[in-house]
Amino acid sequence: MPSLLIRNVRPMGASPVDVLVRDGRIAETGAALSAPADAAVEEGGGALLLPGLVEGHTHLDKTLWGMDWYRNEVGTNLIDKIENERAFRHASGHDAAAQSLVLAKAFLALGTTRLRTHVDVDTQAGLRHLEGTLRTRQTLREVLQIQVVAFPQSGLLGRPGTAELLEQALAQGADVLGGLDPCAIDGDPVRSLDVLFGIADRHQRPVDIHLHEPGAMGAFSLELILQRTEALGMQGKVAVSHGFCLGDLGERERDALLARMARLGVVLVTSAPPSRSVPPLMACRKAGVTVLGGNDGIRDT
Repeated sequence: MPSLLIRNVRPMGASPVDVLVRDGRIAETGAALSAPADAAVEEGGGALLLPGLVEGHTHLDKTLWGMDWYRNEVGTNLIDKIENERAFRHASGHDAAAQSLVLAKAFLALGTTRLRTHVDVDTQAGLRHLEGTLRTRQTLREVLQIQVVAFPQSGLLGRPGTAELLEQALAQGADVLGGLDPCAIDGDPVRSLDVLFGIADRHQRPVDIHLHEPGAMGAFSLELILQRTEALGMQGKVAVSHGFCLGDLGERERDALLARMARLGVVLVTSAPPSRSVPPLMACRKAGVTVLGGNDGIRDT
């Protein structure tokens, strides 16, 4: 790998320096560095030098980025949107490999060097979307670290065979096991989470669960997630995505859940949709909960 000398940049806004990169790592910083014979030299023009951005939650496989605008005319219920999306992708022959590559490159061009993407696994599409996204991960492996979540967007219990597909997805290279609203979508939160955490335990993979459920319903599901995290010794291996219920609860109940999340190392990965209550950032930080941000779906249906 050739060396790279970047001149006149400001690390984290500090005074301008030159930065020498050798074998993919920063080897030296300082004023007026000498350029090695094999080094490419790039003028920074006094720009900020920042660490690569981390995208904590997106869906590369389902984006329509660069395609015609899609007008969604279904209802506001989440299940309506899910079923509409599954039907659209099936009817259109949506190419997850091509589309995930287009969006991943857009992330990279704007400074993202690591991202976690949730990829739909269901009994209609099987592992097609996963296989396409894994090709994108392979194509960009030298410049973008992509972590793939096998995600049961259409639910885990309602479509028999989904659990087996998730196990196959992990065997084929998915890094993380995903889950979705065990009350609101699966209707049986205890069984849903038992199946999900059972798969994770067998394959020794971390878990990232979409939890859109509001208020008391979401708090109940979150409590079940925390119970299983502790029982299976999965501290530091569980993330809750969205966690909107934490923005609905009273301070006492919310803070008790945050304290348990912090103790178990359960990470919160959320977004800020204007239509939902969102977890209060400062309360989460005060409790010691790690919080990441994510763009979620970008130009999907």
